[in-house]
Amino acid sequence: MTTPLRVLLVEDNPGDAGLIEEILSKDDAKGFSIHCVTRLNTALEQVKTDAFDVILLDLGLPDSAGLDTLFAMKKGAANLPIVVLTSNQDDHMGLAAIHHGAQDYVVKGHDQGVFLCRVLRYAVERHQNEARLRQAATVFENTSEGITVTDAQERILLVNQAFCKFTGYTENEVLGQTPRMFQSGRHDRYFYAAMWADIKTTGHWRGEVWNRRKSGEIYPQLLSISAVRDELGETTHYVGVFADLTEIKATEARIEFLAHHDALTELPNRLLLGFYLGHCIELSRREGQQLAVLILDLDHFKDINDSFGHPAGDELLKSVACRLTQRLRGTDMLSRLGGDEFAIVLDNISHPRDAIQVAQDIIKLISETCRLGNGLEVHVGTSIGISLFPGQGETSEELLSQADAAMYKAKSTGRGNYQFFSDELTLATRERIALEEHLRKGIANGELRVHYQAQLDIATSRIIGAEALVRWQDPVRGLIPPNRFIAMAEETGLIGALGEWVLRETCRQGRQWIDAGLPPLSLAVNISAHQLRYSHMQEIVSAVLEETGFPAKWLELELTEGTLMQHELESVAILQSLRDLGVSLSIDDFGTGYSSLAYLRLFPVDSLKIDKQFIDDIPNDKNDMEITSAIIALAHAMNLKVLAEGVETLAQLEFLKKKGCDTYQGYYHSRPLPVDEFELLLLSNSHFEPKR
Repeated sequence: MTTPLRVLLVEDNPGDAGLIEEILSKDDAKGFSIHCVTRLNTALEQVKTDAFDVILLDLGLPDSAGLDTLFAMKKGAANLPIVVLTSNQDDHMGLAAIHHGAQDYVVKGHDQGVFLCRVLRYAVERHQNEARLRQAATVFENTSEGITVTDAQERILLVNQAFCKFTGYTENEVLGQTPRMFQSGRHDRYFYAAMWADIKTTGHWRGEVWNRRKSGEIYPQLLSISAVRDELGETTHYVGVFADLTEIKATEARIEFLAHHDALTELPNRLLLGFYLGHCIELSRREGQQLAVLILDLDHFKDINDSFGHPAGDELLKSVACRLTQRLRGTDMLSRLGGDEFAIVLDNISHPRDAIQVAQDIIKLISETCRLGNGLEVHVGTSIGISLFPGQGETSEELLSQADAAMYKAKSTGRGNYQFFSDELTLATRERIALEEHLRKGIANGELRVHYQAQLDIATSRIIGAEALVRWQDPVRGLIPPNRFIAMAEETGLIGALGEWVLRETCRQGRQWIDAGLPPLSLAVNISAHQLRYSHMQEIVSAVLEETGFPAKWLELELTEGTLMQHELESVAILQSLRDLGVSLSIDDFGTGYSSLAYLRLFPVDSLKIDKQFIDDIPNDKNDMEITSAIIALAHAMNLKVLAEGVETLAQLEFLKKKGCDTYQGYYHSRPLPVDEFELLLLSNSHFEPKR
């Protein structure tokens, strides 16, 4: 049943008032509820306390007359439509009232009947439509996206302020023109033919285009075009809505560069080094060539940092990078692995003595006095490890590992020298095999434990989740740190059994906490590339959730960028199947891998975790601050949550809070804790006040 329109009748003549009430009460639809007052002041008080849909106003009242009555009523009831009542043969007054804001007028004494009911209904409808139009106009002019409206022939009829801001054109300069005036020349006619084919078929198209501003600058847009059709299905208008992607593209380019390069020296990082070295190995294998890998570490670099501060250390690293670059050939690659460690790939060498010559030159070069910007003179040395292909490794990982072992051998023999990898260094390999066998037994014998590191809401300082981290308590060797067995488990395939155990144990513990009355927590579990690709993750996760009774909405699965990118199309399908279970997904160590906006759009994830390496030197390292700020801004632009890991100082926390980071974890609040200690933390410290 339709709700009756609430009418405020302002009429001092009892006869006229009675007649109007009688007419409205006889409406077939029973569509009116009437409240009558006789004075303007009474009406003004009434609209303050009661809700009405329309006012029927006599312009001749005991306390007001003529258009002044209308003006006062409009001021007191600005959001209500007003229909005025005029005396017989007084159309002039009625038209004047409409001119000054009344919706309509009715002449007293005429046979009003159905006409009066229709006038009131139309007045309310017109008033509502006008309000919607005003609202739409406000949105049109104030939206942050550029909007273009054309006719069916694609002639521009209307643009908004954002359009003018993005393109540099004024409204008058584009009216009557077609959007073809903005084309950049980057797209061929087949691109536009396909675009218009979609619009003609589906009525809509959305994608990225490159257009040209008035200044001539070419820039990227995310453009959506919709056809507006009449009741016969004929297109009458087109509406284009676009966002300027310039800043996002620049941010993406910066993040992509930093994903493959060291932020301080802008040298290739370990990831890019691995790609390049793998290519060199394949080429050397085909061509029968030799190559050498050198890893060098600066001797006594820590003393420079401790004595003169991190800025001096950073300047020294940049100076070393510059010196090394000048010594090497254009075909060689120099990479900063992190800290004070560098790697060099010497491609296509004729003899191992070529590597010896480079190593000797580098040792001499690094030992020379380095003058920093503030006039400070410092001295460092270097120790170098060398591995060769073929003969000392078949993969980039093996060659880097052998060179690293040789570098530590050089350090142990007095520093300032170089060492080749030798068979004696394979002892570590034998120890690794033994460790693998111990781990197999450890999984079977229940020697693994899950520790939990709290994750806190930065805005409220409340614990809202935890990351599950596996620990191995070997009965003979004691507590073995994860960095000694996780990588080995991945290489040997043990990570499948290990990862499933961690997932099941975490969900079981989460269910136990819920049953104990503790507040529900989001529990994050790391998923490896092996698990994602080979372990039928959707079936495993579904079975574990059903077995443990842990709610899917409280489970978060963390995957690294590298894991996702190994088989991106397959990963998308797997991730979507996991999302369908109700779990949330996050990208771990974001910024250390591909960090591509295109891939973020591809994968159905909910959040990003900023890697600890970008947090460590905040607020001393401007590059890390820039990267962190960019990642937070990019994630929020895509409606993703952001968690920073490895937060260890108040300064880091305050920087993250200022930049709008959502959550954090790290030793500043709590190290990873065994179950009993974590439960005490939850009970005693669910609200954490930062230390000052």
